[in-house]
Parts: sequence; C-alpha cells; structure tokens
Amino acid sequence: MTGSPPSPPLNAPPQTPGRLERLYNQLAARRSLRYAAAALSGVVLAVAFPPYNFLPAIVAYSALLVLLQAGESVAKRPFLARFWTGAAFGFGFHLMGLWWIGAAFLVDADRYAALLPFAVIGLPLLLASFTGLATLLIGVAPHSFAWRGLALALTVSFTEWLRSFVLTGFPWNAAGVGVTQSSLMSQSAAVVGVNGLAFVVVLFGALPAALAERRSRWLAAPVGIILAAMTTFGILRLLTEPPSQPDALRVRVVQPSVPQHLKWDPVHRDTIWRRLLTLSDNGNRDGPADVVVWPETAVPFLYRTPSIAQRELAAVLMPATMLITGAAEVTQTATGPRTFNTVLVLNPSGDLVARYDKSHLVPFGEYVPFAELLSALGFSALAAGNASFVAGPEPQTISVPELPPFQPLVCYEVIFPHLRSEDPARWIVNVTNDAWFGVTPGPRQHLRHSRLRAVERGLPVVRAANTGISAIIDASGRVVARLPLNREGAITAPLPPPRFAPYGVWGDIPLYALWFIGGFVIFTSRWLTRRYQ
Repeated sequence: MTGSPPSPPLNAPPQTPGRLERLYNQLAARRSLRYAAAALSGVVLAVAFPPYNFLPAIVAYSALLVLLQAGESVAKRPFLARFWTGAAFGFGFHLMGLWWIGAAFLVDADRYAALLPFAVIGLPLLLASFTGLATLLIGVAPHSFAWRGLALALTVSFTEWLRSFVLTGFPWNAAGVGVTQSSLMSQSAAVVGVNGLAFVVVLFGALPAALAERRSRWLAAPVGIILAAMTTFGILRLLTEPPSQPDALRVRVVQPSVPQHLKWDPVHRDTIWRRLLTLSDNGNRDGPADVVVWPETAVPFLYRTPSIAQRELAAVLMPATMLITGAAEVTQTATGPRTFNTVLVLNPSGDLVARYDKSHLVPFGEYVPFAELLSALGFSALAAGNASFVAGPEPQTISVPELPPFQPLVCYEVIFPHLRSEDPARWIVNVTNDAWFGVTPGPRQHLRHSRLRAVERGLPVVRAANTGISAIIDASGRVVARLPLNREGAITAPLPPPRFAPYGVWGDIPLYALWFIGGFVIFTSRWLTRRYQ
C-alpha cells in the first residue's frame, strides 16, 4: 500500500536546519549582516560591466531578492527593510563601478586630494538611493520570487530612467549596460533603449531565485521567450547590414595622448600643437581624409583667426580636409568673460564655419552647483580650474556643405540617451578627454556607452579621446577601428552608413508601454491573489 510517508513520533527530536537555512535565518535576524551581504552582492553585479564583462554576475539580482525576502520576514516596517537592503546593494554596485572617479582628484593632488573620499564614497551613496527606491516599490507585487523579480525588473528600469534626469542626471553604468558584452544582445537597444535592456538584465538575473522556488518556476517561460526574441532580432539585424557607400566620408581620428598634468602647461604648448598637426597631416598618414577629428579641448590655446596657428593648420588641411575639434573658448560679455567647452568646425583654410557649446556640463567637474555657498567652502570645478564653464543653449545638429549633418557630443554627454537634437543627423561626433582617469575602468565604460548610443540612434559614432580609447563605431555598435589607451596615433576609415533604429524615432515610448503593461499584470495578480486566497 502506498501513500504519504509516516509522520515522525511525537517524541522525535526536532530536525536540524541545514546550512542554507541557518544562513537565511541569520540574514533575517541580523540587519548588519544582511546589509553587508547586499553590498557584496552589488559588488558582484559590477563584474558584469566593463572592463570585466562577466555576464553571469547578473545573478546578483537573485541574491538581492533572497535578502529582501529575509528582511521582510522579520521587519516591523517591511518597506524600510526593502529600501535599506536595496540601497546597500546599490552602494556596493556603484562603489565597485565608479571608484576610478577618484583618479581625477589626484591629477592636482595638492588642491583636490582631500576631496577624494567625498567623490569615491559620496557619489555611490547618492546613487544608492535610486536602487533603494526600486526595491521599495516592489512591495506592490505578490510574495514570490517570480512576481518580485518581475516587479524589480520594472522598477529598476524606471529608476534608471529617473537617474538620467534627477539632479542634472548621471546614468553612468546604467543597469542595461550589463547585458551589452555581446553585439548580438545589444541590438535590442535599437528598439527599447538602454533602460529597456535594464528590464531584461534584472529579469534574467532573478531567474535562479525563481527556479529555486516551486511556485515561481513559471518565470522561466517568459525569460526563455524574451531571450529567443532578442537573439533572433540580433542575428537578423547584424546580418542585414546597410550597404557600404563607395563615396563614404573618410574620417581621421587623432589621439595625441597628452597626460592631463601636461595638457595646459605653457612649456608643452608648442609640442602638443606640433603633435596634433603631425598626426593630422594627409602627406604621411593612411591616404587623404575628408575630415579630421581632434579630442575635447585638444587645442592647447585659444584658437583665433587670423593667426600663425591658422596658417600652420591650413598647411596641413589644404586642399580639402575639414577639422572638427574640441577647444576651450572665452567670450567677452557685459558681465565679464564666459568660458565654454566647445566643438569647433574649421574649413581647410582654418576658418571657423560652425560651433557647438557643450550644453550638459559635469557638476563639480566643469561647474560648481550652488556656487556662492560651495565656493566659499573651497570647492572649485576640477576641469575649469578657478573658473567655471558655462553651458551652451541646447543639443544641436551641425550642417555645413562639406560634411553630412552630425550631432556633436562632448565627453559625458554621450551617456544620456535623451540628449539629442531636433534636426536629423547622419552621424555622431563624441570628443572627450578621459586622461583624468588614467588606466582605470572609466575609459572602457565610457566607450561602451558610446557604442550603445550608436545602436539606439542607428548612427555611426566617431569618438576622439585625448589618451583613448578613440574609435570609429558603426550603427550596430561594433568598433570598426580603435586606438588603445595611452597610445599616440591616428586612425583613418570610411564613415559607416546609418541605419534605421526604432528607438531613434520613438524614444522611450516602448519603455513606457512596458511599464504600463507590466504594472497592470502585477496589480491584477495581486488583486486576484487577495480575492481568492
């Protein structure tokens, strides 16, 4: 006769909990241990991002779900337990992902080294609040790893989108970057953008926790469908390349590799200028170029016409090469001089034909927020020295007869998906100076964001970096040519053609639809669960 196993005798000793159960009980009982485990899980997640690119690290989101459950099981205020656990997770992630920012404070260590802890610790603490908000909001979902994982995927995509705007925005290492190690998976950004990819990253990362819980294993089906759809879309998009253009613009990207501490030293000004001219010369490079691109603030002085510098430049550019370069520009106004971080477009004679002033400045890097108060306390902008840069009016597309219309993006402007001009562009020029950060993850992370903008917009990106990594990127986000960190040189290649990308037309509308549908499903499930329990 078969049936259920016999019950243990009433006087049988209690079963000893296993190791995992004991660990779980300790995490539930000890907040400090739970927060430390959450921070460590955030550190693990950062390993999925450049320069490590270890995709399996996204399973850290499963660890986060377990820790959230452990905290809620004993907390008097579950919403606070969720917030602080999520904030600890976010702090560990951003500390591991952004520690390299401290390198900028060591370039002029006598003035700025004392502020290094505020950046290395303070910025991750600030950004951690967004992760805390995401975990706080998942309380609306039913109590299972599948539903909480789905809710976390939606709320993280929302708070990452929010991170692009709040306090001027700082979407560096956006969660969606965690699945872009592969060009195949990156192609979905052409439809949903980087914050749509955040939904995918969290959902995939939550799957191990869901599989460990019997009632949550249904999550494997939608994850499998999404993975199959992304793979199929990626393959088709990479196989259907836009046709190459025989008359494509030939672009030369110059990487002078000037150390930051020498960049503005008057003693080295002439050497830097000669290096830029030599690397740009059509006579000793890979054939003629239609346009040369120099990095952010590449010109080591205020460029003026007419001048000796203009004649020297024209001798290199003539007869038909244009120059796009970063430069610092000073404009005299009624209230005094105003300094701009600028992109100049110069014709083969060295005359200025177009200009873009950076519109999205780096707080504390190029200007000091609440300047009167903080300047009195000794704060000054790193890149601007004793002065502060002034923001330009808005993003724009530059159209000149000699070049296809392009959108210039200066330095970290390229990390913002929404920073686009109203007029259509055929390519993006990103000039930057990552010399501040040396040989750290920073330049590699910056390059990844540039590649994502190419996929989202369906536009090739030409990236000129002072010390690297300079690159020419096609509209599918693949690097056509590059120069590694700290190598002086130039690369010349035809400009890849643009291609259609739905995100470039619709923007975040598919993301808003995802939030609406996902929220409707979760609220409906919660209502049904309460009604029929």
